Amino acid sequence: MRTLFLFALLGTCILPAHAEIYRWTDAQGRVHFGERPQQGAKRVEVEPQIIQRDDQVRAREANMQRLQEVRSEERAREQKQRAERVAQQKAYCDRLNNELARYDKRIYWYEEDSTGKKVEVSPKRVEEQKMQLQALIRERC
Repeated sequence: MRTLFLFALLGTCILPAHAEIYRWTDAQGRVHFGERPQQGAKRVEVEPQIIQRDDQVRAREANMQRLQEVRSEERAREQKQRAERVAQQKAYCDRLNNELARYDKRIYWYEEDSTGKKVEVSPKRVEEQKMQLQALIRERC
């Protein structure tokens, strides 16, 4: 019973809405249109207008659709590249900050000379390298 009622309800919704249109002229000579008949009104037949698109319009629409798809792909590609650059920049800055943190933790610095022997680096040189690293961090991060 419910399904029969549902089909009946859907059937009435699917039918096109039909309204009668009337045209009349008032005493001042103005033309009016309305859904309710007035004195001296004549019924007007209104035919639905079907717009036919020609091949050129369809081709332009297809081209616009392809253009939008290409632009969407380009935006997605640019966003991906931007995200990769941001990630690379973050990794670079993290590496520099970790290296700077090492300067604060160590007391003595050593490096190998030309013979491969470990030699202590002067505190002045260590401080210069630290300052260069800090400048690089300020500049790029």
